Amino acid sequence: MGDINALVVFYSRYGKAEKLALAAGLGAIQADANIRLRRVADHADTAMIAADANWKKNLDRMNRDYVAPRPADPVWADVIILATTADPSSELEAYVASLSSLGSMSGKIAAPLAQGNRESALKPISSAAEHCGLVVEACGDGEDPIDTARLFGQRVTEMARALKHRT
Repeated sequence: MGDINALVVFYSRYGKAEKLALAAGLGAIQADANIRLRRVADHADTAMIAADANWKKNLDRMNRDYVAPRPADPVWADVIILATTADPSSELEAYVASLSSLGSMSGKIAAPLAQGNRESALKPISSAAEHCGLVVEACGDGEDPIDTARLFGQRVTEMARALKHRT
């Protein structure tokens, strides 16, 4: 196994951000990282979720497939990849804001990515990460969002490795 630990945390309702997270996680594995894949819980109440059949179906599946991030996860990680929906996600933003309560995040990389690479979705997550002391690396654009996420996972893993071996 690798010398770099990559935590991939995502928020997804319909599976699109989940696919980005999986691709970024694959990229981290390809760069020889150990990974943990986690999904943050919805803030919406059960009635709102139940009113949207696709959301409910995907949520039921994702709740079976993933666990929520644990307090030890970001402490363990050298890089935290954060995948979100195209619209701003209060779920992921709140998770990132909570990281400072777990101890120093100094020297760790935050790597946010969103469907469509939309600034409106990325800016709150990036700001929260910076506030926690994380070094934020932007994803950039690409023609194929899945391939872009995979390459991003590789790139931030290599960056984390360079930072770790420099200190």
